[in-house]
Amino acid sequence: MIAKKCMHFILAAMAAVFLLPPAASAAEPALPLAVRSEKIVSAKVGETREFHVSLPDHYVTSSEKYPVLLMLDGEFNFNSGVIGGLRHAAQLGEMPEFIIVGIVNTDRARDCFPEELTYRDGSKAGGRADRFLDFIVDELIPHIDKNYRSEQFRVFYGTSNTGFTAVYALFRNPGLADYYVAASATLRVPYFLAKRDQLIRDFKGGERKLSLVMGENDFPTILSQNGELKEACDVIAPTGLACRFTVVEDAGHVPDNALLQGLRRLFAGWKITQPLTEHSFAEIRVQVDNRLQKYGVSGKLPENELENLGESLLREKKNARAIEILHYRVESYPRSANAQVSLGDAYRQSGNQGQARECFKKALALAPGHTAAADRLKELDEK
Repeated sequence: MIAKKCMHFILAAMAAVFLLPPAASAAEPALPLAVRSEKIVSAKVGETREFHVSLPDHYVTSSEKYPVLLMLDGEFNFNSGVIGGLRHAAQLGEMPEFIIVGIVNTDRARDCFPEELTYRDGSKAGGRADRFLDFIVDELIPHIDKNYRSEQFRVFYGTSNTGFTAVYALFRNPGLADYYVAASATLRVPYFLAKRDQLIRDFKGGERKLSLVMGENDFPTILSQNGELKEACDVIAPTGLACRFTVVEDAGHVPDNALLQGLRRLFAGWKITQPLTEHSFAEIRVQVDNRLQKYGVSGKLPENELENLGESLLREKKNARAIEILHYRVESYPRSANAQVSLGDAYRQSGNQGQARECFKKALALAPGHTAAADRLKELDEK
């Protein structure tokens, strides 16, 4: 209920569909971007589906691509607390920044399960999960990829009954996401219980990770069924399918920080724990360059840290080291005109006027009218 009130507050404070603000100066701190709300007329489920999109703070001022987090139960999971926690963790370097997509329910009970279930009171649920997942794979993801600068790396998140949907999607549609996070997943579904071990044993979805998160005081069936799924994955899963298991202390069903805890487990070791210096650069570079292979998504050193280190080395007349680091900055941020200018300055200081000229020209090609690049070219021409 608290999360739902947060969501209502966010949406009430913003228009239904938002325009991105003008690009801010690179020297100014980035402000949170407004939430976008969109709708798709889905042929897969035969109805209009609404979703919300939160973009990384630097989305406007960069040209980078970002991984995507697809969040089920968007009307209450997509809230300021959850999104703020993820943004803060990314700022601390614990995980990458995400484009966050919250999928709003229309008939949650029908979309959760692939088979129709009858509860003790005679009510029914389920029966449309396959069509719902087809909507996400065939309609929503292509829309996101077309309209946003998205990486192919994705995370899929569900809670309670939709936590089951996330687990089910891992086996039915493994290509939907690379990481799956299920909070307090309700796994006591006859179809899944009957076929669970076979699904795990026959898994052919490649490199995929599942993070199961629940509260210490969660329902006993949640704890036992999720524990059994974790154990089965550990014992019979083929190479490539890995399962993480997290119990949040003093928490109940669907802990408030379940998504953050689940992602922290999946991205353990992502964070750079030492400051970037001339002496630590080589070691940190190896760690960063290995992220793609280890996690499935690339991660870069912050451009401002590379810039600061490179310029510090230039002031110390360590030209060769400055060129090495500033060249790595250009490789990491190939669309950055400022990176080309800094590298050009390093070449010019080292006496390589030809390489400096090429860097300033590339900067102007990336950003026509770039004042610093134009001024430096003029200075070279006047010599």
